[in-house]
Amino acid sequence: MAQIANFHIPDDLYYHAVDLLWLRLEGNEVRVGLNQMSQASAGQIKHVRLMPPGRARRQGQNFGTMEAGKYVGPLRMPVSGKVVEINEAVLQDPGLINRDPYGEGWLVLVEPSDLAAELAGLVHGEAIQPWLEETYQQYQAKGLLAE
Repeated sequence: MAQIANFHIPDDLYYHAVDLLWLRLEGNEVRVGLNQMSQASAGQIKHVRLMPPGRARRQGQNFGTMEAGKYVGPLRMPVSGKVVEINEAVLQDPGLINRDPYGEGWLVLVEPSDLAAELAGLVHGEAIQPWLEETYQQYQAKGLLAE
């Protein structure tokens, strides 16, 4: 597990380097959520809106929106594919994202359409620790992390 300060980032997941979303491979599908640093920098998650299942989206397109203490904006697809399930529990209790970002706080389950090609552009394995350190420094410099 990669770690810096009080952030713990599981190294068995894939990460979108810019949007700080994680992906967990689950057979032919991927589960998507916000990583710990992303949700911590955003603050307490107050509202989440997710597009209904069945919609295909390209990598980078919005699949929902999130409102938090320090952030209001889109949630973007880390991989192309069709959303097959949304986490209804997060819609009812958005704080799940803050309390359990890698478990009950997941956002959507996606049936990817070009996974092999798109996984190559995500951060995984031994590359996570250096990416985490660099991202942490950038967030610190911008004042996005509470001390």
